[in-house]
Amino acid sequence: MLVDVNIWAVLVATIVSFFIGWAWFSLLFVKQWMHLHHVDPESVKGMPMPYNKMAIEFVTTLIIAFFIAEFAAWVGAYSWFGGVVLGFWIWLGFFAMPMVGPVLWEKVPTKLYALTASRWFVSLLVMAAIISAWR
Repeated sequence: MLVDVNIWAVLVATIVSFFIGWAWFSLLFVKQWMHLHHVDPESVKGMPMPYNKMAIEFVTTLIIAFFIAEFAAWVGAYSWFGGVVLGFWIWLGFFAMPMVGPVLWEKVPTKLYALTASRWFVSLLVMAAIISAWR
């Protein structure tokens, strides 16, 4: 059963998470990301922005934020700290663990796993804290 969610909290959490992802891979860890994906920095200069992919990423993050809001209501996470705890468990069970498979079977580098998993760790904790505190 769906519960009422604060759509403004969901939207703000989505925007914040989207910004975290952008900063993570465009400012903070861009060199590591390019190295792990074997991308030459010169090859991306002058490339157009992938707005269609960014839009899809925004929508998927919006859906994640909505489900965090639902989970927060179901478990009674009504404070920023309760949100952080919820965000941790969501990250561990639904992001960090499933992402191990590609490391084991598809030869995804462990460092790439750590880079992506840590981005989602930060995003989910922040999103859940915003959503849970803003009930």
